[in-house]
Amino acid sequence: MAQDHQADRIVANYLKNRGYQQTEAALRKEAPGTAAGQAGSSSSNAWAPRNGAKVSIPDYILFHNENEANNPSGYQQSYGRLRKWIDNSIDRYKLELRRVLFPIFVHAYLDLVERGLREHAKNFMEAFKADHVELHNQDVLRLSAVTEPQHVAENEVAQNYKSSSFHLRMSQYCFELLLSFLQDNKFMLILRIVNEHVSIRIDALEADASDNEGDIAAEGDGSGDKSTDSQIEFQTITKLQLGKLPPDQPFYAEMERQIKLEQPPDAAELLNEIEKVKQEPRVDAPSILYPPRKLLDIPAAINELREVRNRVHITAQTPVSICAYTFHNTYGDLQTLTISPDASKVAAGFRDSFIRMWHLDAHERHGMNPGPRSQVDKAPKESPAIRRLIGHTGPVYATSFSADQRYLVSSSEDQTARLWSLDTMSNVVVYKGHNYPVWDASFSQQGWYFATASHDKTARLWSCDHIYPLRIFVGHLADVDTVRFHPNGAYILTGSSDRTARLWNVQSGNCVRSFRGHHGSVQTVAFAPDGRTIATAGDDRAIMLWDLSSGKRIKKMIGHTDMIYSLEFSQDGAILASGGADNTVRIWDVKKADTKEIGGVKRNAQGNIIQRPPQSLVSTYPTKQTPIYSLRFTRSNILIAMGAFTVG
Repeated sequence: MAQDHQADRIVANYLKNRGYQQTEAALRKEAPGTAAGQAGSSSSNAWAPRNGAKVSIPDYILFHNENEANNPSGYQQSYGRLRKWIDNSIDRYKLELRRVLFPIFVHAYLDLVERGLREHAKNFMEAFKADHVELHNQDVLRLSAVTEPQHVAENEVAQNYKSSSFHLRMSQYCFELLLSFLQDNKFMLILRIVNEHVSIRIDALEADASDNEGDIAAEGDGSGDKSTDSQIEFQTITKLQLGKLPPDQPFYAEMERQIKLEQPPDAAELLNEIEKVKQEPRVDAPSILYPPRKLLDIPAAINELREVRNRVHITAQTPVSICAYTFHNTYGDLQTLTISPDASKVAAGFRDSFIRMWHLDAHERHGMNPGPRSQVDKAPKESPAIRRLIGHTGPVYATSFSADQRYLVSSSEDQTARLWSLDTMSNVVVYKGHNYPVWDASFSQQGWYFATASHDKTARLWSCDHIYPLRIFVGHLADVDTVRFHPNGAYILTGSSDRTARLWNVQSGNCVRSFRGHHGSVQTVAFAPDGRTIATAGDDRAIMLWDLSSGKRIKKMIGHTDMIYSLEFSQDGAILASGGADNTVRIWDVKKADTKEIGGVKRNAQGNIIQRPPQSLVSTYPTKQTPIYSLRFTRSNILIAMGAFTVG
């Protein structure tokens, strides 16, 4: 109780020092046991008057004006006046103040719907939705379908906003202007929304107007992230198991036995590499069961050890080496490109429903005659180095190699996924379950399991020995465009046209992280090799880096001038490569902290930005006219880029 009185005195002194009257009298009037007094002790939704400190505004000010609360037109009138006041503000503060309008708009509309004021809610939506369609068009469309009180409880978007806090950054002066305007005009309905659903953090410096993007991202803003984008958090943080799987001891023991038996020239180095793998720490390792590896895989595993041993560490002094494959006479027909883990094979899906296979290594052609290595062409008479896989009845949108490179999974507009044997070059299983085109398919790094993403707004988990899905991941509000497995196989990451990426637990089927911040569809996602960082990108040309443990955004990287198709981390996780429709491959230093992200811009005496610090972009490699569809770092850290040449 003493703490409650002390908090009230802090609030009263703060507001009184800034010219707000009647606060002390209101505090004294409220008895400690009343609902208002009890609400005043809560600090879960607190205003932040200065850096590093938060002060709770008791709810007594929210019920001060009962006439406004009982007025069905109160929201429309108060919101309209706030909007007009912001529009008439000077340009220096207008953009910063506008960011508070969207959460007020959402919760005002939902409150009207919950109170059964259908016509007032409809009029409110029609009057003000145009203000937010540019940045929040999909959310506005979904909310406009919520017209009855029961809809609020049933609609996922409405429930997300009702149970979440909208995070904003605002300068000290703008914060005081806003608070003064709301109190002076007794807009208690809006004050209630701001207190319950908006968390404002005060910056000592004014926000940069050029950063007015209105992002929405899960889990609030990241530690050290000083961007001015608004963010919203939707789910409770749950602990993840992100560690590597324990090594297959019998398999490695057999590898050691064969190496000692054959005694290759680099036997000592190979045995040393095996010991390193066996001694790696296995903190937070999940319990995922996979079939034991076969003895037939030992030669490939030994070659993999050699590649790892010879891995190049990419630094500023040793830039990345890139090998680019351009596919001619295929633009418009070529839908997807995938290269095998050892970079010996390429699979391509085409609009005419075929899959074509190229064997890039002469030793891996399975008896086929060597073809030209200078370029890969689709010619009227196909080279013997090319094999066609026939089975789908619609365009093939995705292909993925298994870990042992004996199988390929593909997905198509025909609503199926198919498993192909690369030993016999034939279709062995057809997987049916999706009701609409399947946009993506991806094997786990351990093989055996694969996942698909579809226009039916779901992703599904499959295994090679079952024709039905093991899990169905439901939660996205639009097409699921891409799917990837976590390195340890315990989670899958999906990107969607609803502008979000989600992380799913493959054992429970639950969504454990939701990443929001993009302004367009999330077309590509990637895991860092350690499994603790992800990257997302897509239509909005921005790359976002996220920390999986906390769900917070690390930074946002901008440089592409068109849609981004592919992301890939280097084998040591220090470099991220991106490729897209702007005909470039770009290399990013993900370990480098951008000073723009932490507010380290240079300003003149008037506070205007005079110089921006360097970004994480390391280098840009343009092609002539080749959009980059796919990227892959080999185990030795050589980057392979692939795309289709465009004519004209």
